[in-house]
Amino acid sequence: MEPSAGVQVYHWVVWLAGVGIFAAVTLAVIVAIVRARRRPAELHSAAERLQREAALQPEADARLRALSQLKERGQIGEAEYEKQRAELLKG
Repeated sequence: MEPSAGVQVYHWVVWLAGVGIFAAVTLAVIVAIVRARRRPAELHSAAERLQREAALQPEADARLRALSQLKERGQIGEAEYEKQRAELLKG
């Protein structure tokens, strides 16, 4: 028995819907991963959060701004910026 044309069309529609759903779910997972990578790292303790939020000395604040400007201009890379920023915040 050969399937009728209506059954063949139904199979194609179901197959295409399945492929479309699979593609949509895959895209949603990729978007979620990209967004998660852009989020800042979570603070591990309240003490660490307070330390970061504490007011900086005016000199340290000026150095951080200058460092940020160097990064925005493209004169230093992200890794170098993070390294120098960490050193500045340590004291």
